[in-house]
This record gives sequence, structure tokens and C-alpha cells, in this order.
Amino acid sequence: MAVTIKDLARETGLTPATISAYFNGGNVRAYNKEKIENAIEKTGYIRNDFARGLRTHKSRTIGVLLPEIVNKFSTSIISETEECLRKRGYGMIVCDYRSDAKREREAMRFLLSKMVDGLIVIAHDTGPGACRAATQNDVPVVAVDRMTDNPKLSHVVINNYDISKKAVNSLISRGNKDIAVICGDLSVYTAAKRFAGYCDAMKEAGLTDNISYINGDLSVKGGYDAAKTLLGKRVPQALFVTTYEMSIGAAMAAKDMGVLAGSDMDFMGFDAMDYLKPFCPGIMTVIQPVEELGRVAAETIISMIDGGPARNIVLNANIR
Repeated sequence: MAVTIKDLARETGLTPATISAYFNGGNVRAYNKEKIENAIEKTGYIRNDFARGLRTHKSRTIGVLLPEIVNKFSTSIISETEECLRKRGYGMIVCDYRSDAKREREAMRFLLSKMVDGLIVIAHDTGPGACRAATQNDVPVVAVDRMTDNPKLSHVVINNYDISKKAVNSLISRGNKDIAVICGDLSVYTAAKRFAGYCDAMKEAGLTDNISYINGDLSVKGGYDAAKTLLGKRVPQALFVTTYEMSIGAAMAAKDMGVLAGSDMDFMGFDAMDYLKPFCPGIMTVIQPVEELGRVAAETIISMIDGGPARNIVLNANIR
């Protein structure tokens, strides 16, 4: 016979209300939590969330929709989001839509069919119809990393334009005039904003004629191939690469072509590249507040589930 909450109450000497509060993320004293967790381990209790969801119309589950699950940025977001949601009694279902619009729509319908209470997405479609299937069904959505034109969504992003402009100005302040950039698909919000920051920094410094852009596909290979193409033609004074994976690939390509990033050529990448620094000690990086992005996304989706309004939050990245 299946173990019930009443069985856990008898085992622990606590009330069923306290047991329920534990499972629902409520305030339970530390020593009572330990009693409950020991009783769960001893009895093998498994909560029937399906039956509970039928009663409450809440699944205590959040759907997470990502363009590339193998991307370091995505995995870091997932890790922090999961930690925050778990503490509040929520689980996650994660879907990778492979940066494909059709797969994004299919994955969203799948998540909604699982009766998720909310969605956290890095959206491919950022137009007015972004996440329409969710908003039409009154399922709250938090878009991370990319702004959309759907006012029903909350958004948690970084200061993409400002930090990119600051990064390029930092390179200019070092005496660089020939600064190239490797950026992603400019139809994507983050790539467009980072490229705009680069362009405006160059223009304001009187370096409009020196604007030099090459596209990468957001992967290590994409950064490698883009840098190899660029460096095969010329070595700029400085290179600005606007994602983590492409930064790694670009630094590798430079090394393979006999150019030491950070020494022979100033180099500004994205996110912590600590394992590269022993080989390229002079590199500089834009550090995104990835853990904060995941935490704020989790807090915002819970707030929306509890009836809070949609809101737009911009976090600040820094240069190291």
C-alpha cells in the first residue's frame, strides 16, 4: 500500500499540515525538515503530484525552453533556476528547440500539455506573438536573455548595448583603432544589441570606416571558423567576440594561426574564460551575471504565478 502524508505524520510526530507545508515550500523549522526527510527516506514516500494537480489545478512544475541546451550560458541558467525553484517546491521540464522556430512552437505546446504552471524561455520568436500559445492560455512566461515585443511577458536581460559599447571603448582607450567584432545572427536580440553597442562606440570615436564585422553561429566551431577567416585576411589591433563559445573558438583559431590573443592582438571575449588565461594572459572578458539571471527568472515566474504583474528587469554585466 502506498505511503501517505498521514503515515509521514505518524513517523515524525508532526502534523499533516506541517508535512504539507514542507512539500509546498512553506516555512518549516530545520529540525522538522530533517525529521520529514528522514521519514521519506525510511518509508519510500513518493508524492502523487498528478493527483494533487487535479485537485489544485497546479502542477508545481515550470517549463524551461532553450535554443541550445549544450550552450554553457543555457546550462548555467538551468542550474541556478533549478536550485531556486526547488527551494520553493517546484520542479522543471526542460526542452531544447535547437534554435528552430517550428521546434520551438512544438516544444511549447508539449510543455503546455503537461500543465506547467509557468514558462521560462530564451525565445526564438521575439515579435508580438512571442509565446502566444502560453499567454492565450493564461500561463505566465518569463523571457530570459532576449526582449520580445509581447507586453504580457516578463523579461530578464542584461545591459547588452551598454556593456558592449563599454567593452569597445575599453579597447579604444588602449590605443586600438582597428577593432573587429565576431557576432551572432543579427536577427537575434542579443546579437543585434551587442553589435549596435560596438558600432556606436566606433562611430563616436571617429572610427566608422574601421567597423569590421564577421558572423559566427554561436558555437565554438563558429567562433573558430569566423576568426580563421578574419585572421587569414589580416590581424586587427583588437578583436571583440560577443558570446562565450565563440570567444573560446576565436582564441583557439588565433593560437593555431600564430597570433596570441591578448598579446599580439587585444582580445575582449564574453564570460569567464579562466582556463584560457594561462595561455592568453592578456585577454579581457565581459562577465554576465548568469547566476543572477537564473535566480531572478525563477523569482519572477513564481511572482507571476502568484498573481504578480509582468515586468522587465535589466541586470548589469561587467568587464574583467
